[in-house]
Amino acid sequence: GEEGSVVPLEVSDEIWRCAVVGQCADDMFTVIEEELLTRDLGSFNTQHLANMAWAFVVLEHSRFHKMSQSGVKLLQRVLDVASRRIDEFALEELRQLGQVTLATRDRGSEERESGFALLVKDALRKHHGDQEIACPTSSQLHLQVASSLESLGLPVHNEVKVFEGVYHIDIVLGAGDPEDGSNKVAVEVDGPTHFVQNTRQPTPHTSLKRWLLSREGYAVVSVPFFEWQSYQLAEEHKSYLVGKLREVGWDMRAMAVTAPTEQ
Repeated sequence: GEEGSVVPLEVSDEIWRCAVVGQCADDMFTVIEEELLTRDLGSFNTQHLANMAWAFVVLEHSRFHKMSQSGVKLLQRVLDVASRRIDEFALEELRQLGQVTLATRDRGSEERESGFALLVKDALRKHHGDQEIACPTSSQLHLQVASSLESLGLPVHNEVKVFEGVYHIDIVLGAGDPEDGSNKVAVEVDGPTHFVQNTRQPTPHTSLKRWLLSREGYAVVSVPFFEWQSYQLAEEHKSYLVGKLREVGWDMRAMAVTAPTEQ
């Protein structure tokens, strides 16, 4: 088309579609990157910017953590523009940017407390104010899994807010602060929306969340709806969960809640 014919909405929507399905043809991805590098990103609204940053991170993750030089440059430009307009972003857009900062920092570094990451963190706190972040409503499937884990004598924390509300973990197992991933299990109860339609393949969004939680120290266990529904009896569900925990190397006896010792 004519020079300048690609408008922000069309470009951000195209990248978003690529990210949602977790793939993008290399030649098309390169064209999009090069096109965007010629653009004045100041003309993009906050939703466009958040969608683009999130989409590039998802596509990087789905492409084995490889991003082209132009992709890295473009992401940095998007974040530079976002940093100057951070007060304009809505809550869900800030959560997207929070996922971007988690995915692009080095594990174990303090980058989350500086630069753009700190801007996002402060903006999330400002957005929430002194009010608690509304927790998602637990599904019936979630409640069933949580009940089975409790019946095993495990310390269960439901709907745990992490990273200033960037994510909620369905269930966290383990003693101590559930927002600290050390020596904790993150149980994700994955209903149909967590999988690509008509497949058992996790969506890019779900895969990214699992990856980020594991980078933060959590042992991540997925409980897909189709596996859970293949069992009917309570004992079958408990045995299934014990097996899942063993797969990630967790000792049931060490995790079980014990009565306090009398002095």
